[in-house]
Amino acid sequence: MKNAAQPSGAGGAGLAATLVRYIDGTLVIACIVLAISSLVVMFLSLMAEVVVRYVTSQGMGWPSEMPNILFPWLVMSGVVLGAQRGQHIAVTALLRFLGRTGNRILLLALQVLIAVTFFYLAYVGLDVLEITGSEEFPVTGITAFWAYLALIAGFIGLGVTALTTLVQLCQASNPLSVRMHHIEDDI
Repeated sequence: MKNAAQPSGAGGAGLAATLVRYIDGTLVIACIVLAISSLVVMFLSLMAEVVVRYVTSQGMGWPSEMPNILFPWLVMSGVVLGAQRGQHIAVTALLRFLGRTGNRILLLALQVLIAVTFFYLAYVGLDVLEITGSEEFPVTGITAFWAYLALIAGFIGLGVTALTTLVQLCQASNPLSVRMHHIEDDI
């Protein structure tokens, strides 16, 4: 029986395939936990603010800062999940004209470009963290570092996803079967 997490044609045997599945699984779980936690904490804190404001006619203040801190984590975890599941925006017109070898070369080159770009953005983002790290939200005293850290974490997640996809593309008999099941249906 085939592992549901393993894409078709991924060459299930071998250390690289096992490592890729572990890394991808860990990223997916981390992103799901981040997304759900962000939503729950934002909802509960804003609900508490509404209840307290209704009962006492005064607000607590800090709940209004939670979306500023947590929304970037929600967005970036969703972006990484989309990339992990191959549900990102893809241009398929060129893939229609290329054969299997052409598709493999194009998709490998794209993954290298994506990995380099997002790892570079994460590196540049470290400067942003240094600049914004001292900015504090007035009520909670939490620094903007935590909100901007979501971007860097997301960029790293996207870079790692590109690398694991690169490994899967190298091992796959059909390059379009790797995280791109929706493309296969169109071509």
